Parts: sequence; structure tokens; C-alpha cells
Amino acid sequence: MILPRGDEYNVAVQNPRIAFVDTDLKNSSVETTPLGLPKPYSGGFTITYKLSNHQSAWAVRCFHRDIQDLQKRYQSIGNFFSKNQSSYFVNAQYLTDGIKINGKGYPIIKMRWLEGEPLNIYLGKTYNQKNNIEKLLADFVQLINELEKFGIAHGDLQHGNIIVKNDKLHLIDYDGMYFPELASLKTNEIGHINYQHPKRSATHYNQYIDRFSAIVIYIGLKAISLKPTLWNKYENGENILFRSQDYADLQNSPLIQDLLIIPEIKPLVERLIGCCHSDFERIPSLNDFLAGNFIYNKNAVGTIKITRSQYEIIEATKKGSLLEHFGERIEVVGRISAEHSSYTKYGNPYMFLNFGRFPNQTFTLVIWQEGINALTKKGMSPSSLVGKYVSVTGVISSYGSTPQMIIEQPTQIQILSSESEANQKLKQKPLNSNASPLPIQQPAKVIDKEVETFNTLYKNKPVYIPPKPTIIEPPKTTITTQPKVTYKPPTTTYSSSSQTTKTSSSSNTNNTNNRNNNNGCTVPIILMIIGAIIGGVASESFGGVIGGVILGGIIGSFFSKS
Repeated sequence: MILPRGDEYNVAVQNPRIAFVDTDLKNSSVETTPLGLPKPYSGGFTITYKLSNHQSAWAVRCFHRDIQDLQKRYQSIGNFFSKNQSSYFVNAQYLTDGIKINGKGYPIIKMRWLEGEPLNIYLGKTYNQKNNIEKLLADFVQLINELEKFGIAHGDLQHGNIIVKNDKLHLIDYDGMYFPELASLKTNEIGHINYQHPKRSATHYNQYIDRFSAIVIYIGLKAISLKPTLWNKYENGENILFRSQDYADLQNSPLIQDLLIIPEIKPLVERLIGCCHSDFERIPSLNDFLAGNFIYNKNAVGTIKITRSQYEIIEATKKGSLLEHFGERIEVVGRISAEHSSYTKYGNPYMFLNFGRFPNQTFTLVIWQEGINALTKKGMSPSSLVGKYVSVTGVISSYGSTPQMIIEQPTQIQILSSESEANQKLKQKPLNSNASPLPIQQPAKVIDKEVETFNTLYKNKPVYIPPKPTIIEPPKTTITTQPKVTYKPPTTTYSSSSQTTKTSSSSNTNNTNNRNNNNGCTVPIILMIIGAIIGGVASESFGGVIGGVILGGIIGSFFSKS
């Protein structure tokens, strides 16, 4: 299925009564940015919007990438939780033609909106509150035990899919979940790179795929509860302490070295190192890991090659490519050229950081008051970034034809040392681009829409497509019109004398033809008039006039042909 582009969804959700079929959504309004545009959230294969009315709020997930057997997956979710109660999940409905774009219906997921915070944002506010972290850790263990008991798996356990509401954990984003009745299907994602085993691939799809992620999250939470300073040192907005680079080079990881000196954490880290060097299928459950009830190589050493990125990485100068990823979370690399700061109509400060000079910028970072405060709190001045190469991560939106990204947390911005480092970043490939076996349908470019439609209609048919004709546009002055009485000869602005001669010759020919045509019409008319006079006088009646006209016309026609 060819799905709508992100900007098409953005237009549609501005008119809920027209766009949605569901009654709740029809009577809701979409959350907007200070610019008055819908605020998109990224979630795996979807662009998510918050729609609310005076009673409730919903997360509406609109798909920009095709997911195999999506309806079957969500039917399984509904079937399972209608028989098994769990406080860790929220109700999710699959609506086949939930949103209409250009008169055509497309599937959406309608979920209850959780007024909580992603796990990493919550930790950023509470990392030094030992009691809160310990309660969270106990709740996490119970969550993992419940998944193990049910024989199911989430498929992408990570900070963004774990919401904390009233100090209680909840899971969202169920696109890659495993249920026993889905065992014959293939996975459609392999999870966030900072939470996944280095050897996990698209062939792994069973009830055990969350085990490594659970171990990593547990160790991270436990370490923060014991040494809170680790949070500010290693958190980067995309992790809970651990990064994929730590698994790739365990012996030289600064984080691993810091964890090994914490007595309560040391045995867990040693087991984690053993798990990283083990096959994916041999990862133990969280309970067995904590108890040490599994076999692993305690002397395993060496590096594990990881050269991929979690997100698509695009150069900031590639304006068209950035717009194609509207509503998606990506990484943008480039040099900030200029800044613009001012105040909203409500008196709140904001700042734009442009890649390229206004009005020809190719990409803009938008920092509202909350983002400015967050950056300042971390000792980062937005204006100090001008002239520097950076890597920024966030959701792509646009204003007019310019792609932009809202910066809310300082961890979204990574300052690069040089242009060389920026170029090295751009060589990395996204994790799912070469790991997933499923065909990914990219959003169609506007200029290719007719071609893609043609290819779809005539796929595998031997259709002959003639070459496009070469159109040679004549000079403006060679355009001829019907001759007028006040005819003027063509001007002498031609670059070729042959063109001038041809135009003049053509004009003379037209004049000659016109004169001949005029003569051919005049003779019959004159003879018709003479015939009418003679016929009328001779017969002294109107019938004689008519007869004279006819006779005169016949004779005139004969003479005009000769």
C-alpha cells in the first residue's frame, strides 16, 4: 500500500470533522505548536498526533511506512487483552479507514493518551531521588515478569516506549509485539540500537526478544539509584546510560569501567559482558540473570563491530530529503550558519538556528522558551552554536517549504569537532535499513507520483513506453498570428538569417492565398446580385428575384473555379 506523506497527514488532522470517521476524533482538536501547526510525535513507523476534547484525549498514530499484517497484529492484541488483564498496557483500536486523505481511507491506531512522561524524561527529573528510582525498578521487574508469564514480548523495550504516569510504568507502541498466534509472521522491527543485543537480527521473533533490553534497563536503573551522578555523565537523550558503542567495545567503554567499581553492580556488569559475546538465543530471563543461573564465557574479550545508527542520518543541506521524512525522527548533520531570536505575541522568547543564510536556509532548528530554559540549565547557549558542526536528533516538521526540528532537550544536540567528523557521521547507516527483511514503502515524492501509479497499474506487464518527444521551443518572435489589416513585417531579432527568410516567405504566401480566396468569393456574389435585378425586372415578382440569385450564383461559381 502506498501511504500518504507526513505533510498530507499534517494537513488532514487540522480538519478532524472531515478527516476522521471515528466520532470521538471528529469532535476533537489537534495539539499545535506555537506556530499554530499540528505537533507531530514520532513513533516507529508512525506519525502520532494528540487529539482531545473537553472529556478525553487520544493518541492517533498515522502510518508512513507499510507494516505487514498490521490489522492481524492489532486483532491479536485485542484478543489477548480481552482475556488477560494488565495495568501496563492501554487500549488500542485499529481503524481500517480511520483517516481520509484526498477522499481515500487509510488505517490508523487510536489509543488513550497517557498524560505521563517517557522514562528518560522522568529520570532526568528524579535521578537523584533514590526512593523513587527503587520503586520504579521494582515495578519494572514486575512488568518483565508479567510478559514472561504471558509468553509475549513487546519487541522494542526502550525509554520512548515506557511511559511513567503517577510513578507507574505503562507500555506504548505495540507494532512489533509478539503473541503466540503471530509466531508464523516475521518481525517488522528489531528495536532501538542502544537497548538491543549486538547480534539481534530480523530472524529473531519470539517471546524472548525482550530479554537483553530488560537486562540493560535494569542495570541502568540500579546503577542510577546507587550513583546518581552517572545520569548526567552518560545520558544522551537516547538511552538509559548504555549506548551501542558500549556493547561494541566493552573493554574500553568508560561506562563499563565506572560500573565495575560499584560493588553491587560489578557482578551484573560481568554477566552483561558475557551476554554480549553470547548468541542471542542464549540470553537468560531477567530473573535468571540476576541470580546468575546461566552459562556464559567469563573470559570473553574482543570488539563487536557496530557501524549503524538508530535513525536515518541526512545532511542539513538536503532540503528535499529532509521534507520526505516529515513526521519521522531522524538525525541531521550540518553547520549552523546564523541565528534569529525574538518574542512570540505572548512575550515568550524563541530562537531559530538556520543552516544556510535566510531566506535561503535549507533547515532550521526551532527553540521555544522551554527549550531555551533547558539548554541554559545545562550551560549551553543556543547562540554559541553558530558556526559549529552539529548532529541533531528529533522529529521533522516544516514551515512553508523549509524543514525544521523543534529542540526541547539539550541532549538532542551533539556538537561535532570538525567537518571531518560530520562527514564520518553521514557515512553511517540506520539500523533498520539493512536489517529488516520487510519491504519498506517510502513516501512518494510529488514529482514521481504519476510514474509510481503507472508502475503499480502495469506491474509485470510488457507495456511499451515511447520515448518522450524532444520539444524545441521557437523564439518568441516567430509566433505567427492571423494577418491583420495593419500587418507589420517580423522584427530582425533572429539569430539565424534562414529563420528570417522563412518567416517572410510564409507571410507573403499567406497574403497571396488570402487575396485569391477573396477573389473567389467576390465574383459569385456580384453575379448573384446582377441575376437578382434582371430576374426581378423580367418577371415583376419576388420569385424572379430568387431565381435570378440562384442563376447568378451558379454562373459566378463557374467563373471563379476557372
